Amino acid sequence: VVPYTAICVAVILFAAFQPLLLKMRRFALPAGLLASYAVFLTAEYFIERIKLHTTGMTLVDTSSLTLEDMKNIPLSDTIDIWQAGLCIVSPETRSQSAVYVSRDYYYYVLSNDSYKIHYYFISLVMITMVCVLVYGLGRMFRSGDRSEARPLALRGISTAMLISLCIFANTTAFFRKAQAIQTPVASILTCLFFIALGASIGVYTGSFLLRKGKLQGIALPVSLSVIAVIIMYIGEAAMMSGNLYRFGTGWFFEGLPVISAAPVDILVIILTGAAAYLVLRKARKNDNWPGKPLTIASLTICAVIAVLGFAFSGGSSAASFASGDDIYGCYEFDECIFMNPLSSFLAARESMPYVYCLDEENLLILNTRENNVEKYTALYEKTPVARDAFISISELKDSPLASRIPDLSQYKERWLRAVIYRDDKQQYGLYRMDDEIWLVSIARGRLWSIYRLKRTDKYNSSDFE
Repeated sequence: VVPYTAICVAVILFAAFQPLLLKMRRFALPAGLLASYAVFLTAEYFIERIKLHTTGMTLVDTSSLTLEDMKNIPLSDTIDIWQAGLCIVSPETRSQSAVYVSRDYYYYVLSNDSYKIHYYFISLVMITMVCVLVYGLGRMFRSGDRSEARPLALRGISTAMLISLCIFANTTAFFRKAQAIQTPVASILTCLFFIALGASIGVYTGSFLLRKGKLQGIALPVSLSVIAVIIMYIGEAAMMSGNLYRFGTGWFFEGLPVISAAPVDILVIILTGAAAYLVLRKARKNDNWPGKPLTIASLTICAVIAVLGFAFSGGSSAASFASGDDIYGCYEFDECIFMNPLSSFLAARESMPYVYCLDEENLLILNTRENNVEKYTALYEKTPVARDAFISISELKDSPLASRIPDLSQYKERWLRAVIYRDDKQQYGLYRMDDEIWLVSIARGRLWSIYRLKRTDKYNSSDFE
């Protein structure tokens, strides 16, 4: 994601030192911008060089990342905690990426820094836009000269649009998938972001040139908007070894020879220039545009976009996933995946009259035939599970019968979701294997049985009272 910590430090210091910078008169803004860039790069350099120990972390092999793809990554590399996984873990960067998980947090190792082109470019643009806007507003309020109100309104709208869309992008990743061809929603949002980014830069630049001729006042800003989007595509191509994300199938979405860009990408570039042109043309023709009502409405929309990013980010769902909210409810026996050969019991649906109910603190097991309830304490967590987790606690691991133990490598998402106790001794472990829920019985620290459960609506927690 865009490194907001370093950006905020740079912008805050720029604003704090405004009184001192203004004493430099005409050199105030250039000096302030150069200082802000230096602060940003210094802060970001420090943050990126923070070393995190991977001891105790689990190397994740999700559907988009396999252990074979990542086995050559040196574990001593810096872990880029500020970079969102779906933005860098594209199919073309698998071979240079590694992902570690510790509790609820993912950490990424990338042996190639080319993916940072996007984020440094956007960061420097954002710092420039915010600092120049702050400087302009400060001068207007100090002097009382309202002649710059209209250009400042255009700059404010452009800056707010870019920041709000960056927040939305960083909190949702535009709902992208770790695959080359994106979903329609992700494709549309990505295209709109590119267009808005370029148009914001063009309109922002054009706000300084409203009284200039068409060559300076329109052609130059429109050219800058187009160049900005081209830089974004170059950054994406560098990140993906010369390839680009594709927004669909067919000739319109297929890369052209040499340049990799598809017709749809060229259309995005054209629409970016067109958007900047239309806004600047309107502003140059109408001296009262955008005006206070439109400015307020635009800033409100930008604020709503930013808030929606947090709403859609899954932060609340992630928290519920860690606490157990996503697995609360009642389950029935579905299938016996493993039974210790020493057991004389055969688990089948007709011999399993049990309903398993999970609430905030307990696992309740209801015997529907005898109408009695067993109560266990459930401690919820979210711990990644290694591929050999069950073999390592089985007494069959060195015997020919070890093949009976399920092969966990076929499951991409493997989590221990709850440890279930009774009389201070672990009795069960509740696991999520992709979309399956497993109840694993542990007897004296050894694997005894694995039941796959299925959710049921026939019962609820009141049936256990």
